Amino acid sequence: MAEKAIVPVGVRLTTDIEYRPDRPNPYRARVRWFDPATKRRLSLSEGKADEDEAQEWLQSIIEAAEAGLSPSLATMKLAEYGNVNMDLALRGLELKALDPYLSG
Repeated sequence: MAEKAIVPVGVRLTTDIEYRPDRPNPYRARVRWFDPATKRRLSLSEGKADEDEAQEWLQSIIEAAEAGLSPSLATMKLAEYGNVNMDLALRGLELKALDPYLSG
């Protein structure tokens, strides 16, 4: 997915699990929604080893959306989140403070 999927507050999510036996992780869990601004249908999916794991992933996405997080943000790795938000985190710091903050 080239762009990050963002779910606006109040948008209804639809979910499904598809079984694809020819894959290493044969259960594809998918969440979809319509973006009210662009009228485009967006989706996010992830392969899982079994149906229970796929259902747990979907439930975590639904709970994150109910808390105001987009599926892409809820599934983002911590390092990726840090890279995306580093400018905001470093805003207002003196130059001499950047090295200690960035070393961590």
